[in-house]
Amino acid sequence: MKKLDKYGLCKEEYTDNNLIANVYYKRAIGKMPEMESSKALSKIVKKYLKENDRIADVGCACGHYYYSLKKIIKKNFFYTGLDPYDVFLNKAKIAWKNDKKAKFVKGNILNIPLPKKNFDIVYASNVLIHIHKSDRAIKELMKITKKYLIIRTVVYDVSYKVQLVYNNKWWKYTDIKPVNEFDKNGNPRSFSYFNILSFDYIKETVKSINKKAKVSFIKDNFYSKSKIHKSIKKEKRPLATRIIGKEQFSGALMQPHYFVIIKL
Repeated sequence: MKKLDKYGLCKEEYTDNNLIANVYYKRAIGKMPEMESSKALSKIVKKYLKENDRIADVGCACGHYYYSLKKIIKKNFFYTGLDPYDVFLNKAKIAWKNDKKAKFVKGNILNIPLPKKNFDIVYASNVLIHIHKSDRAIKELMKITKKYLIIRTVVYDVSYKVQLVYNNKWWKYTDIKPVNEFDKNGNPRSFSYFNILSFDYIKETVKSINKKAKVSFIKDNFYSKSKIHKSIKKEKRPLATRIIGKEQFSGALMQPHYFVIIKL
């Protein structure tokens, strides 16, 4: 039987994932190196941020992207992190307990419990790849955005809907044995989405929500191959990002990541 939440997402992806939570927490307090993607995104945010702007980080985990923002941005700004998982939020609140300009809220990208048009800059990094209702997620993100929405996700010429199937041989947070990976209908019992969205799908979805919105794409080539490969060895996370040639991979999947810049 699938263990799904009310949004149709598999609970076993992150609900009890202390391994990833500890990695993200150490990044948030500066005890592990920043993600290459958080450094790249921070530079983009810096370009658009004005004094006293409000930022929302949807899918914030432990606030490790906030750490990167604070390192590079010297202007005053206010940060709100949103995440559906207590395993991350509990550590985020410890990491940033003394920061009066940061707060953390529990909520899902498919139903964001934040005020409409309240944030000058909203970003969601590495989130849409795991969401099955991408159009609803984009609509929710645009709902709370005043000026700029930045989405980092995997984009290609055509869309793919992929499911990463878990079993307890390699994923300790499930009790599904390899022989039971699929039910009698051929559907995975424990899984996460690893989707790729097409350029056209993203552009048309944004335009269907707001005809005046402007959409642009920036390929995420802003990384150090050596630093990413060092982090693989240190963090020991299953299917951690690695670089083959000039592309990012997770397991068997090539992941051409882009920053999608949506100006409202």
